Parts: sequence; C-alpha cells; structure tokens
Amino acid sequence: MEKRPLVVAAPRSGFSLLIHIATTILSRHRQPQALDFRDAAMRELVNLCSRLVTQEYRRVFESFGITSDLIFNGEFHLLVGGPKWLSAKHPERAGIRKYFGVRGMGDFLLATSHPRELLEYDRVIHSHTAPPLWLEQPYYADCVKLTSIRNPIGIINSASFSLNAMASEYVQKFMPGVSEDFLRQRLALYKLTDLSFMRGLAKFLKGYLDQYLSARSGYHTMRWEDLITEPVATIQSVGRYLGCEISRDEARAIWAPMDHVNLLQFHKHNYRRGKGIVGDWKNSLVNEHMEIFREFGFEKYLAELGYPGIPELDPRDYSPFQRLVAAYLRRGEIYRSTGDQDLFNFAFNKSNIDASSFNFKSYAPREWTHVERACLANSAVVEAISDTAEYCCGEVNRMFGELLNARLHTPGQASALVERLSHECRALFPSPESTGSRRIFPIDLPQERARCA
Repeated sequence: MEKRPLVVAAPRSGFSLLIHIATTILSRHRQPQALDFRDAAMRELVNLCSRLVTQEYRRVFESFGITSDLIFNGEFHLLVGGPKWLSAKHPERAGIRKYFGVRGMGDFLLATSHPRELLEYDRVIHSHTAPPLWLEQPYYADCVKLTSIRNPIGIINSASFSLNAMASEYVQKFMPGVSEDFLRQRLALYKLTDLSFMRGLAKFLKGYLDQYLSARSGYHTMRWEDLITEPVATIQSVGRYLGCEISRDEARAIWAPMDHVNLLQFHKHNYRRGKGIVGDWKNSLVNEHMEIFREFGFEKYLAELGYPGIPELDPRDYSPFQRLVAAYLRRGEIYRSTGDQDLFNFAFNKSNIDASSFNFKSYAPREWTHVERACLANSAVVEAISDTAEYCCGEVNRMFGELLNARLHTPGQASALVERLSHECRALFPSPESTGSRRIFPIDLPQERARCA
C-alpha cells in the first residue's frame, strides 16, 4: 500500500492550505490501485450515518421548538466533520468536535468519538493537536507526516480577526449583506482590547508550540510565509516529500485556484478577504500585545522557528486601527460596541483558546461524548442533545466496529454487509429517509477507482 498523508498543525498556520496542496498533488500523481472494499464500504456507511444522525440532532432541537434559529454549520454534519484529534487515553479512538448554537440562547461544544479509521474518510488525515502523539502510534507509522508553521504573532493576529464556522452560519442566515470587514474589525476590537482574551490565545498557542518543537523532526514543515511569497517552490517541496516530482508549471496550476480564496464549502468566512499578507500583524497589534508575547516566552519560539524577535513598535507609526486599540488599552477599557450579541457569542474563539478563565459550563465526560463547554440558556436542550449523541455514537460505533473487523474480498461481500448495516441504521434512527429504497451499494467500481486515483 502507498503511504498515507497526515497533516498536524495549529489553526491559522496554513493548515487548510497544506491539506489542499497535499490532496491535489496526490490526486494528480496517484497510481491506479486495487480497490479497498472496506474503505469504500466505510465511506458509504459514514455518509448514511451522517445524514441520519444529523436528522436526529435536528429532531431533538425541534422538540424544543427550535427550528430556524438553530445554528449548525454544514461543516459539522458529517460524522468526521469538525476539529479532530486522537485520544491520549484511547488512541484507537478519534475525537471530533461539533458546535451548536441557537439564536437568542447561546451555544455549546460537543465532542464525539469514533474509531480512528473514520479519519481516513478524508484522503489526507488531519488534526490540530498533539504532534508527538501521532508519531508515537504504530498505526500511523506508514504515514507521510506534514505540518505547517507561521510566525506565532501572525497566528494570534489572524485568530483575533477570525470568524468561525458557527459565526459564519449566523451571518449567512441572519445578516446577509452586512460588510464582512466591518464585522471582523468590530469583533477584533473587543478581542484586542481584552488582554485576558489575548492571554487565552497566547496560552493555547504556547501549549501547541511546546509540543510541536518536541516533535517537529518527525514532520516535513511548510512555512506559511514561504507559501505566500514563493508558492511554486514551496509546493514543489511538499510534492518531493510526498514522493512526487512537481514541475513549476504544475505547481502554478495547483496554486492558482487556491491563491487567497476560501477553501471550505459551508464555512463561507474561513478566509479574510484582502489579507493573507506576510507581516500584516504590524498594522493591528500594539505594544501591549508584544508584552503578552514576552510574558509567555514567545521570544524562544520565534528564535527556534527562525522568525525575528518580538519588536518594540513605534506608536507614531500606528495605523488608525492600532491607534483606536491603543486608546482603549491606555484608558483600561474593553471595546464593547460589538453589535449583534448572538454574533459576538458565536464568534468567541472555540478551538484555539484556553478558556479556563472564562465562565463556561462543562459536563462530565461520557463513554463516547463530552459536552466540553456550554453557555446555552436552556440546559435541558444541552442534556437532550448529549443523550442523543451518546446513543447515536454508541450505536454507529458498534456498526463501524463490525465493518472494520470484517474480511471483505469482493464487492458482493461489501455490498451485503453494508446493506445489512444500513437497514439496522435506518431502523435505529427512524426518519423520512428510513422509508426510502435507494441502494447505496453495490460499489461503483469505476467511480471508486477514479476516486482512489
């Protein structure tokens, strides 16, 4: 079998770009290979279970009268959709985080777990967390391991202006036509003037960088700045690490459709239009932020990673935006004129901040799920979704366990097993789809071969 690609990198570091580059290179250069019937069957079952479990979540919200006010971005509908990680306690399991919000009520984060093989639904396995853990697991020993890095100060700046998938869904549903730049700057003014918030971002990134530096020799590193300034050479370097020789013309063809654009389907605000500029943080951050970086020892990380040290900025050179931030900090005030309160709550950074100093409710972990953080006004809704998710995960994991342990040598064997499991799944989660007669098998061999190639 050819090696599998694995990308582990921090959010806002070029993570999505690297995944897209690796996927594109392999799709162009993969040799035809024998169809893996288990893999094809797993994909079909993931698709079916994703639709039915998503319908179960919607059904529970509807039982509380929550329909059009539900914020559940399409990026999370797939069982494996959302930030992913390996469980240190149970490395045979993968964690996947889901985000739910309700207009006027708040939101919560739900961590689900499934067999780690489900991460292979994506052609490039990927995660934001624990670079050393992936190296330690024999299961991933054959993977080609890649990572991306960016000036940590630039990562923090990008996180300050980011709109996550939940905020994106809210804007798409309830704020069409509102200037995206206006929304980003308004929300960033809060983040940049709340130094406790900025410390939360720095503390989270510090934890990741400590792990990254201890494991970086096991990964091929792509620097975000190199990709932005020298995309052709950088893509060629990634290609060589994947065992593919990429010409300059091919590298240009790979870069052109992903050059400063959004790469996600449902999260329409993953890219900040007009940005992706090396050193742009010098137009947003101020000296008080530089002090936070010194407080968390970022001088060491910048030196280790080959970036210039933490500068002392000249306030006379501040942009108008920086002068506004500095004025609030000088008065000891936090910018509160953030507009729509729901958007503000949903846009609060979810998976790249240490939130221990913020007043969020957490629930006890369960066998397959964990409500990690909640600020939803009606706890009964959270508990009902938690119960539903625990039941759904337990049942679908039982089915995936049977599928993954089966010996499938022919399309007929795969077809028979998935037909039976799909009937079981529909019986467990009755819905309008349950009455459908559409066959998800037999496997379309030409289509699957093309997919693998």
